[in-house]
Amino acid sequence: MIDELNAAIESYHAKWHALVAGRKDRAFFQKLRPTAVAWKAVDRTDFDTRFSLLRDHAEQIHMAWMNGRWLATFYLRDELPTCELRVVKLMERRPGSSDATGLDHLDFLITQGDAKQVLSAEVDLKWTEEKNGDHCKWISLWFGGTEAKLRNNTVLQICAEELIAAHKDLLT
Repeated sequence: MIDELNAAIESYHAKWHALVAGRKDRAFFQKLRPTAVAWKAVDRTDFDTRFSLLRDHAEQIHMAWMNGRWLATFYLRDELPTCELRVVKLMERRPGSSDATGLDHLDFLITQGDAKQVLSAEVDLKWTEEKNGDHCKWISLWFGGTEAKLRNNTVLQICAEELIAAHKDLLT
């Protein structure tokens, strides 16, 4: 699984660098910090198989049931060699979906600037603001047959907020 992730990330990075090279505000895109990689599994069996392979590399794991599917976030003991990432999101494909499987997207932390303003000035880009649940919102940017999710926080922060909400629910 790790080798498969690394190979897919290398391909993704080639598309990302091509995107950045053609931007008006290259500095904004160059300063976006990759924080996580997301992999979409074919079905529950594929999810379970990949889960057990990633589990052996994990220091912590958070799981959530959302939109009729399991999502697992792994904080790895070591960085992935290709990209220095330590967070892998494993997602089941949504029920009834025919979405592509494999590397789905990378998360990027917005470190400075107004992302919506920068993206609006790049008239050839396709992007949307999205939200999932109470704690998770991002900007999706599509390019080269793949996606980047631009965020003001990390998926680990989202996991923490979900657990805090569950904790508060237990106390009420």
